[in-house]
Amino acid sequence: MEFGLSEEERMIRDMAARYAEQEAARRAAELDEAETFDRQSFDGMAELGFTALPWPEEAGGAGGGFAGLALVLQELSRVSASLGAALWAHVYLAAWPLMRFGGTEAKQRFLGRLVAGSALGTGMLPGTAAGASRLRAGVTAARAEDGYLLEGRQTYVLGGAQAELFVVYAEMAGERIRPGSSRKRFSAFLIDRDCPGLAVQPVGRKLGLRSAGLAHLTFQTCRVPAGNRLGREGQGSAIARQAEAGARCGLAAVAAGIARGAADAALGYAKARSQFGKPIAKHQAVAFLLADMETAAEAARLLVNQAAWRADAGLADEGRAEMALGFAAEAALAGSIQAVQVYGGYGYMKEYPVERYMRDAKAVQMLKAFGLSPARRSTGKGSGRG
Repeated sequence: MEFGLSEEERMIRDMAARYAEQEAARRAAELDEAETFDRQSFDGMAELGFTALPWPEEAGGAGGGFAGLALVLQELSRVSASLGAALWAHVYLAAWPLMRFGGTEAKQRFLGRLVAGSALGTGMLPGTAAGASRLRAGVTAARAEDGYLLEGRQTYVLGGAQAELFVVYAEMAGERIRPGSSRKRFSAFLIDRDCPGLAVQPVGRKLGLRSAGLAHLTFQTCRVPAGNRLGREGQGSAIARQAEAGARCGLAAVAAGIARGAADAALGYAKARSQFGKPIAKHQAVAFLLADMETAAEAARLLVNQAAWRADAGLADEGRAEMALGFAAEAALAGSIQAVQVYGGYGYMKEYPVERYMRDAKAVQMLKAFGLSPARRSTGKGSGRG
């Protein structure tokens, strides 16, 4: 048994680390304070091939797989979780459903732009759509001539403030999966930001992931061509369920990056800060905190890399992505809180990054709880309709 990265994966990781440290880190605090998305950095990532990384070369991708993408997300989130989360939403919430379920027309119009990163995409969190039959659907779709009319509102879409393409799961108006059933039917659609009837309302004053660009989407008689539907009509929940494992794995990589960033920052500060004639890293109480943070960050990394490797190998998920996300999200939040403790009073100051790590970690935990909760996964069996 051998643990380690291939030569190609090490190159991907090192390239992402250099970009994160030399480009993303410089503006992370400034953009977080201003709640402004860093499109310049996203375009830079696209030029490096990060948006194309997981997709096969025959589809215009870079062939690096989801294991390679997990490495990139960890390195980016180590310095800017908002940037990592934006790339996560672009790949997993927009490009993945289109790559897997898009028809010929939709792929010809949109896929190349998403893979190249020339258009920025995002979508509803899959868990929300998969569990909407028990919660409440925000958007409905009714058949119309040559397409569908969408009505309603989808709130708190990550990346929605700046995205140009959206994947939306909508309840088919007045329909059920079978006569007499209470379960609703859903369909998935790819919608351009310029689509008449779509209004995007940015959301400000957020706790964490402040520069990832949150927004509400409002649909008023929004006409969507039939060619923009993903999969079959009524297949929306099945598409959402299949997207969940990948989305969990990617979000786990973001969380693992936060955990690593917090651990590294705390260790660096503890080595530089002296008290009672020696670095505080040599004081037992602080040393124990640092050891706990390092252990959790390393365990999160291993769980994430394993889940991503299994996805590339085509192995059954068996809850590995869910396990990775659960552990990494807790490691990020606990580790960032411990990092604030190591910094002492300075940890509460925006001059230092650990308070941002703590806020971002809480935001990731909220995404996990309300968007990718395993309790919302449908247990129904059948053709995948509904």
